[in-house]
Amino acid sequence: MELERESLTPDESRARDAVRALPQAAADPAFRARLGQQFVSGAFEPAPARARRLPWHRRPMTHWTLAAAAAVAMVAGFLVLNQGPAWHALSAHGTGIAVVDGRRVPLGAGANLDQIFRPGTRVLLPDGADVTLRAGDQMLMQILPGSDITVPSVPGRWIGRSGIGEVRAGELRITTGAAFHGGWLALATPDARVQVTGTTLAVISEPTGTCVCVLEGVARVGPDARSMEPVTPGTRGYVYADGRPMLHAAMRPEETPALGALREAGRSMLGRAGR
Repeated sequence: MELERESLTPDESRARDAVRALPQAAADPAFRARLGQQFVSGAFEPAPARARRLPWHRRPMTHWTLAAAAAVAMVAGFLVLNQGPAWHALSAHGTGIAVVDGRRVPLGAGANLDQIFRPGTRVLLPDGADVTLRAGDQMLMQILPGSDITVPSVPGRWIGRSGIGEVRAGELRITTGAAFHGGWLALATPDARVQVTGTTLAVISEPTGTCVCVLEGVARVGPDARSMEPVTPGTRGYVYADGRPMLHAAMRPEETPALGALREAGRSMLGRAGR
């Protein structure tokens, strides 16, 4: 004890003596009895431990949430980049009133053709107007006067390499470019199904049936998807509305120069067509 006193400073000695002089607190008998009864009966519930909250960036759920958000953003970005190019009008001739998804839209100066000819839009051109459209480096398409079509969708860049469209009446002429390689386009008419896989062709919907003239490449044509036949370069396939067997014959003479001009324009703008 002498050693303890010698090792303490005067202030430390006074603090020690003050603590020792404090009165000893006596336990409350009533409290002790109540606490013992609660413990024995099981009614005693200790105070819950206080949970320690981690910073938000260290919580496991936050890591999963951030990872999921990043994955969604990556998928969304990929889908945007994968979209096929939009159709842009290269030329238009004539005036009149087009019917676009049931709305009457004047053509001519000031008409926003890029907004009219969007994939999935139904367009009925007046008899005095025609339009030539381009979809990036994939396709050129001519819509002839009086045609009633649903504007085809354009194949995606890496996945979803297919497009669909419809020709209810009139004529579409199409040529594909190098960027179309590996893709395909399905066109429906009231009488036929046409599959385009790298070619230059015309699809003509008439009251008596559907004529498909192929200048270059091969198209598959038939009354339905289960009975399609190849139509080779320089020939036409005709699917009759009355159900007669499909006709194979030489191309219509008037289509040869028109499709030839479209093919040369496509080679100049799009690159050589993929097969």
